[in-house]
Amino acid sequence: MAEKAAKPHKAAKPHKEVGLGGAIAIMVMILAIMVVGKLFMNFDTGMLCLIVALATTVVYVFGYGFTWDYMFKEGVIPMVARASGAILILLIVGPMIAIWMAGGTVPYLIKVGLSILRPSTFLISASVICAISSVLTGTSWGSAATFGVALMGIGHGLGINPAATAGAVIAGSYFGDKISPISDTTVLAAATAECDIMDHIKSMMWTTLPAFCIGLAVYAYVGSSSADTMDMTRINEIVGAIEKSYKLTPLVLIPAGVMLVLSYMGKPTIPVLWASMVSAIPFAMMQGHSLPAIVKIMASGPKAATGVKMVDSLLSRGGLSFMSGSVVVVFFAYIFAGQLECTGTIKVITNAMRERFIKSSVGRLVFSTSLTGIITALGTGNSYLSIIMPGIMYRDPFDEFGIRRNVLSRTLEDSGTVVVPLIPWSAAGVYMASVLDVPVLEYLPWTIMCYSGAVLAWIYAFCNIAIFRNKTAESK
Repeated sequence: MAEKAAKPHKAAKPHKEVGLGGAIAIMVMILAIMVVGKLFMNFDTGMLCLIVALATTVVYVFGYGFTWDYMFKEGVIPMVARASGAILILLIVGPMIAIWMAGGTVPYLIKVGLSILRPSTFLISASVICAISSVLTGTSWGSAATFGVALMGIGHGLGINPAATAGAVIAGSYFGDKISPISDTTVLAAATAECDIMDHIKSMMWTTLPAFCIGLAVYAYVGSSSADTMDMTRINEIVGAIEKSYKLTPLVLIPAGVMLVLSYMGKPTIPVLWASMVSAIPFAMMQGHSLPAIVKIMASGPKAATGVKMVDSLLSRGGLSFMSGSVVVVFFAYIFAGQLECTGTIKVITNAMRERFIKSSVGRLVFSTSLTGIITALGTGNSYLSIIMPGIMYRDPFDEFGIRRNVLSRTLEDSGTVVVPLIPWSAAGVYMASVLDVPVLEYLPWTIMCYSGAVLAWIYAFCNIAIFRNKTAESK
């Protein structure tokens, strides 16, 4: 038994070093698989990440002599272990969304959001309503498909340019999605950069909030000449369906308040989500759900029955199974990400970029990270991949510059999450154009928040604004 324990590890087997040419070829291969898989074959993102992991395994094992045992223990396991917190958050967020829906928290806030709609500020109101919805539900797609569709109809009635309405809807939906602690892309960006999710959200406020305000200012100017009357039929239909189906009282906001207060007190994210979830149970019971029914809702999601299809679609989200697809993507992506890290592939590329382009410039570092995210988004049309690829490539350079990881995570979202709906061949672009019935290139100029955030990120970086330093770097 003792002799077996002392047996040399398989990692001792010699292997070739990955050079710059080989590293670039591997990254090109990964990008090519993603582009072909998403654009031409419409592969599921989780399966696409698995295919990439298979391809990188073949290259490293047969081309460079690495063993699977070595890559698994030195690359995959450490990478997945670092992502375990994010995976757990994704799994907890599903039941929390479901209980917020069932308890009336989200329906109440949707009703309040719709009440702010006014003719003279229609574009601003449309953007803010979708932002509120996305913050609470964690989904830009769901907000655009429900409130966005209703607001498009109202905008037509007012004679407002459909492209402007669509742009305001998309900008608001993605603003809320971007800063929501229950959004999958928010959690993914924080996980990829390996930083606390609340630190990530606070950092994003430096670019996302000004970008959103710039958009609102433009919408205010454009909407100032709108008529003073509007057809409230669709809004009244939504509000009436919610009021008829839920017992609404300001008390149902307690779960949201618990999450906000504990988060800004600096409490750990997972216990905060648990506390918010538990505090919502009494309100779900107030809506008429029994305890066994509540547990079932948290597992498989609520089934709203308001009688209005678009409302039912939005309020039937959440549940443990709801987030399973996101967990699969993270897990499989981290298989090939771990291989890229432990074989030195990423290090070779980032070292070359630092020596030949980035050098000692923080501005060029942030710009390179941002550009990599945009290129990945253009190539794959996928928000997850546009976050993961630059995230795993630039973590070490950010550390070497003494810059906190929440600046990296912010850059990933500024150049990934919100850029994807501006790409005509991306899933988000196709979805938004179909749901809102406005071509991507027509609504693109009006989605001001989506592209001005990246520009602000570049300006900040070159002007050394909101570039937060690690304590060790600050002391030098």
